[in-house]
Amino acid sequence: MSMPGGPAVKMTVKPEEVVRLKHKLEAVRDSVNDFVRDQRDALRGVPFADDEVSQDAAKDFAANADTAIQVARQFIDELDRTITGLDQAVTTYNLTDDTHAIAMQQLTKDH
Repeated sequence: MSMPGGPAVKMTVKPEEVVRLKHKLEAVRDSVNDFVRDQRDALRGVPFADDEVSQDAAKDFAANADTAIQVARQFIDELDRTITGLDQAVTTYNLTDDTHAIAMQQLTKDH
């Protein structure tokens, strides 16, 4: 990798760190997904009373909760794409460097 006007820059990433990052992102994704799934109805709330103001407030609150849930799902989708990319990086690394393939496979199984 080179930058205009500067020397080439070499970036080194330890393969085991890719696997660790993947597992951490999977844990975050699973946590957010579980929260949204388990708390979806509670997030929307219910009216506190039968009056018009309470009913309107509950509708607004539900709309905001729906937006928050949608954003959380987009975040989950982005995490899934990142995790897939990390999986592909590990696969590529395993294919190009047989000396590390067994170590990478063991790391993947251990987590």
